[in-house]
Amino acid sequence: MRKGRCVSYIYRYRDDRRCENAGFIKIQCVSNGSENQARIQIGLKLYKKNECCCKIYLLHGNAGRYFTDINFCAKERDTIMKRMFVSWDNPLDNGVPLDEYSGLFFLCDDGEQLMGIWDNKNISPKNIIISKNEKIQEVKEIPTIELKNAYQDACDRMLDTYPKLAMFADSQITECVKINPQDIGKLHMSNWKLGTNSFLSHGFYQYRYIMLGKIKIDDEKEKVVIGVPGVFTNKERYIANMFGFGQFIPVKREKLITGKFGYWVSEVSRM
Repeated sequence: MRKGRCVSYIYRYRDDRRCENAGFIKIQCVSNGSENQARIQIGLKLYKKNECCCKIYLLHGNAGRYFTDINFCAKERDTIMKRMFVSWDNPLDNGVPLDEYSGLFFLCDDGEQLMGIWDNKNISPKNIIISKNEKIQEVKEIPTIELKNAYQDACDRMLDTYPKLAMFADSQITECVKINPQDIGKLHMSNWKLGTNSFLSHGFYQYRYIMLGKIKIDDEKEKVVIGVPGVFTNKERYIANMFGFGQFIPVKREKLITGKFGYWVSEVSRM
């Protein structure tokens, strides 16, 4: 795959045979200053009777190296979209550039297998070896983010210097700025996998920013949070909670009803 733009289809496999189409992969190389990044979009449509996690692996020869997850709600009929930015030259931090990989292998909790291949290699699912010594990072639960010394300073610096977001006088949000997923790398490494959290990536793709800010609830002490912009619905609340963003803060303090704009937040712990 050359640096540029690539589109490939995702197919189901049964008994090692390629069957019907189940989605697509779009990859585009974009320049971010001195670094080339891959903008990856995955669209996958699978009907599952029960909630299901689908693990995604980058294929290097017959080796499958863990990349990310896609989660499906029970009886979900819509196409689930996952969007992310990764380093083109080192997407898995192992020194292997993206153009040396052959495609993506999808393995669902219920055993269903899918593949999307962007080169001409003939790869058989039964021959794929999933690496057992790579730590699989779950995205359902986001760990507490520890900010110490330089990391706390970076957080303060972003709040002081990044573009301010508009706030209402009567709001639980006391301070907030626009950031993008790459800025998460300035925080402690325990937070870096938020950069591939599909719920956060989806919000960034829609609104072109995510929020770093401070909120205050009742008489509690201010909390520093990362917020994904969005509109409140019960379905969105379920999905947000599944990906670690369990609380919705509207931009204006008022009755929380469907259609209100605000932020799905995850707390940042200042140690």
